[in-house]
Amino acid sequence: MANRALTAILFLSLCACGLRGSLDKQLLKAATIGDGRQIVQLLAKGANLEATDESGWTPLLWAAARGNEGTVDALIIAGANKAAITRKERQNALTLAAKWNRAEVVQELMRRGVSHKHTDDIGWTPLMWASLKGRTDIVAALLAGGADIEVVDSDGNRPLILAARQGRTETVKVLLARGVKTAPRNHDGDTAESLARSNGYPALADLLKPR
Repeated sequence: MANRALTAILFLSLCACGLRGSLDKQLLKAATIGDGRQIVQLLAKGANLEATDESGWTPLLWAAARGNEGTVDALIIAGANKAAITRKERQNALTLAAKWNRAEVVQELMRRGVSHKHTDDIGWTPLMWASLKGRTDIVAALLAGGADIEVVDSDGNRPLILAARQGRTETVKVLLARGVKTAPRNHDGDTAESLARSNGYPALADLLKPR
C-alpha cells in the first residue's frame, strides 16, 4: 500500500512538473509575440515568471528585445526580475532594447529603473550599443536618464568613438552637444576623428577636429 501511495505521489509530481514546463514554454512564446492577455492567463495558471529558455532568456528579456512595450510593462508589474541577463552575452533588458533599436521599450525600462550602467560580455553599456547603431533618439534618452557619456570598454572605446567609426553623424552631434570629449584615444591609438577619416567619413572627421 505504501509503495502504491509513493508511486502515485511521484506520478502526480511528474505530471505537475510537465504541466509547469509546458506553461513556461508558452509564457516565453507569448512574451516574444507580445500577447499580454495570454501572459496574464499563463501566470494565473502557475507559469514561472522567471522561466528561461536554453540561452537563459526570460520572458522580460524576450519582450525587451522584440520591442513589446506593453508586455515589458506587464511583466515588470507582475514582478519580473529587472536585473535578469542573458546567459551568453550577459545583456540585460535595457541593453537588448538599445541593441535592437527599441526606443519606446528603452524609455519604459528606464522609467522602471532598469540599470543603464550594466555592462555585457564585451564591456558595453546600452549607450555604447545605441551609439554604434546610430540611434540618436535612444542615445538622447539614455543620456537624459544619466548614462555615462565617457564610459570606456576594455579596448578604450567610448560611445563617441563607436559612433564616429560607423559614420553616425547625427549621433555624434548629440554627443558633442552634451560636451563629450573628442581627444581620448582607444588602446590602438585612434581618436573619434581619426576613425571617421580612415573609414571614409571626411565631413564627420572635420566635425570632430579639436576646436
